[in-house]
Amino acid sequence: MTNGVRILAFVILHSSFVIPSLAAPPGFENIFPAGGQIGARVEVKVAGAGLEKNSPQAWSSDPKVVVLAGDEPKKFFISIAKDAVPGPCLIRLHTDAGATPPRIIEVGKFEELLEKEPNDALADLKTDDAKMNVMINGVLQKAGDVDTHALRVQKGKAIRLELHGYALGSPMDPALRLLNERGVEIAGGHDTHNLDPRIEHTPATDGVLFVQVFAFAHPPAADVALKGSANHVYRLTVTDEPKKAPLVNEPKTLTIPATITGCIAKAREEDVFTLTAKKGDDLQINVRAQAIRSPLDATLRIEDAEGKSLQQADDGENLDPALRWKAPKDGEFKLVVADRFHQGSVDHGYELTVKPFVPTLTGTLDTHAYMLEAGKTVEVKLNVKAGGTFAGKIQARAAQLPVGVTADLVDVPAKGGEVKLTLKAAPEAAASQAPFAVEIVTSAPDAVQTVLASYAIPFTEPRGDLLITSDTHPWLTVTAKKP
Repeated sequence: MTNGVRILAFVILHSSFVIPSLAAPPGFENIFPAGGQIGARVEVKVAGAGLEKNSPQAWSSDPKVVVLAGDEPKKFFISIAKDAVPGPCLIRLHTDAGATPPRIIEVGKFEELLEKEPNDALADLKTDDAKMNVMINGVLQKAGDVDTHALRVQKGKAIRLELHGYALGSPMDPALRLLNERGVEIAGGHDTHNLDPRIEHTPATDGVLFVQVFAFAHPPAADVALKGSANHVYRLTVTDEPKKAPLVNEPKTLTIPATITGCIAKAREEDVFTLTAKKGDDLQINVRAQAIRSPLDATLRIEDAEGKSLQQADDGENLDPALRWKAPKDGEFKLVVADRFHQGSVDHGYELTVKPFVPTLTGTLDTHAYMLEAGKTVEVKLNVKAGGTFAGKIQARAAQLPVGVTADLVDVPAKGGEVKLTLKAAPEAAASQAPFAVEIVTSAPDAVQTVLASYAIPFTEPRGDLLITSDTHPWLTVTAKKP
């Protein structure tokens, strides 16, 4: 045998024993319809790379929303309990190769309808089917696609149209047009607190109106052409239910601790609240508006009894104002809530909270999912922010780990910072798929806290919030030891 033949034989023999690398985790590009009505069982279809090669299982963040595998790899059934609460939750798919990023679905209270194609033009629609107080599920399937839906309205009864597309994580910048029976536009909607549109309109006559749904690119593109794809999934709420009564700004005098709801009901209005404090009182004052999807761009300032401004706040980390304030003297002080652009309406609601300052902790994980092979380790990066000073230790730990996986406690710097947790799998650890938790704990007896760390819901170029922006259930995939 020549040297060349010996080398070739060795290469062939060696390559036959090379262990294949782990398959890539599956993708999860869309789910349709992206939700269902309370008490219903909904058939949904999913799309994503790698899902057709395996039998993916599903996990839900809401125990009232159970996701069951169907008779095809990309078909599932969502069973929603009768006592489920309307709102969003997360769905995650997983196979032996790992877990997908989570996607958002919604539990709704109205009857759920699926769009009926063709529906590009008014002439395509059967107006006899037009309804009110429904949730319409649709997809803008291709570039240039426009979906049209008929609405039966009553004279003088205000209607509200609210679309969730971007808020579900769909790659779209959607818009709405409301047309009369002749096809003439009578109202339009584009961006609100995020890229999703809303329309409010009071019909002048009984009859049928039409709403059109279309979308531009997100992330933004150089052209302004209408976009579409199988991932341009949306949910459109159509309702004439009366809106909630405006929030009442009472009482005007606050007793600490206090939580009060309010409303900047008209342009240039300011809400003024009075509180009595002693010198050195250390208070945390927060206004929630964007966080509750109010159009209010809230500002907050503190004045003394003579009206002199002592401290003010605008946008915090989540676009709502928050400040820590120490009273400079005994006396009465004023808290003033306003809109940055001097706007106002019955929708410009907020929540004001005033309470003694307590040190706080937050923790952010580097990703949504981790892979760990039996007999090996994986690092979990955690960024901790400490709001205030803690007397005792701050530590991080992993909890709810599967059998055979452990992690040591890790000390966190007193001022916060990045730390690393090491998950260790025993050689005999069994393969598993499940969420776990990362906890940040303090040991000081006067400030004991246990806080769950969260990861940001994966999305491209955020421009306003999704229905769910973060989650405290990171995923752990444990694979058996390679032979």
